[in-house]
Amino acid sequence: MTIYHRNSLIPHVSLRRRNAQSISIPLEPGEGDAIYTASLRIGTNPNPFRIIADTGSTDFWVYSSTCPTRVRGDKNSVNILPGPGSDTASLRYENRVTLTAGIIREFVNFGGQFVDMQFACATEVSANIDPQEGVMGFALASASSTGLPPVVDLLAESGLIPKRVTGWKLSRGIDGINDGELVLGGVNPTKFVAQSKVTVNNLDTFHWRAPVDAAIIGNARVIDSPRVAILDTGALYISMSSQDAAALHAFIPNAILTSTGHYVIPCNSQAVLSLSIGGTLWPIDPRDLVHVPLPREARLPGYCISSIQSARERQPGEWLVGTAFLKNVYMILDSKANTIGLARLR
Repeated sequence: MTIYHRNSLIPHVSLRRRNAQSISIPLEPGEGDAIYTASLRIGTNPNPFRIIADTGSTDFWVYSSTCPTRVRGDKNSVNILPGPGSDTASLRYENRVTLTAGIIREFVNFGGQFVDMQFACATEVSANIDPQEGVMGFALASASSTGLPPVVDLLAESGLIPKRVTGWKLSRGIDGINDGELVLGGVNPTKFVAQSKVTVNNLDTFHWRAPVDAAIIGNARVIDSPRVAILDTGALYISMSSQDAAALHAFIPNAILTSTGHYVIPCNSQAVLSLSIGGTLWPIDPRDLVHVPLPREARLPGYCISSIQSARERQPGEWLVGTAFLKNVYMILDSKANTIGLARLR
């Protein structure tokens, strides 16, 4: 593999450390809690990059300075161009965003440590992700499109962090607390109730798939047969088959299926959806089932987009479970054991 490297002024930092420690990175909510962004320094650029932390994908990429969809003048980019003969990769996301990237090498700052690492530099992106400037994936290594290890694997195997574990606390924007955090190499025990933790086996070797035993709204056991939840911090909605979406909304008072195929619910809905995972019920705050208000032209005053939606790409029994649920739990992903942990937030 041919890799291109900037002649950086940053002194080389060995990844090997005598006492590996976990690294805490603040996460900033954006777009109505649809995405969570980490600020990372890359290379000699004095401005931090706004990087989406995404458990639904594996690869780490940032914009190249030549990428035509880097339309905003204040958007960070890497000024290294993949040279002749360098490897390229094509990435595709579920929202149909695609990109072409070359593999480069540069220093990335994780918790004060500059790590000399390979990642993807996007030269073509089908849609702008403004204002974010890249994506850092935390799905499993086998899902990589670049052939490079996920960040957590790289840091653990190199001795910078103690283990291939990430701990996730996603803050709720309307709370105004902004205490979201990603821990690389461990967890933050001050963020969750240890006695409430349950651990389940991941059902996949590519993405994080948790078994869901049931879905309950209020006291009604609406879904009473197994489902599989793909846990994705890069998505907001809980998306599923049209049959499952209809079944759940039948128990949300005054829910409406619009002519465009979207579910809307009263903005003041107090419906509580709980998912049964690992023998424990995990309730979703009613505020998280209510997304943005409908525009005036919809002529449905007082209605908001529901965070539960149907999606044609979902397989029967498969749910994509985004931040509407994940804001309500502390999540622990162990890449080595291939397990998923959930715990109640403090």
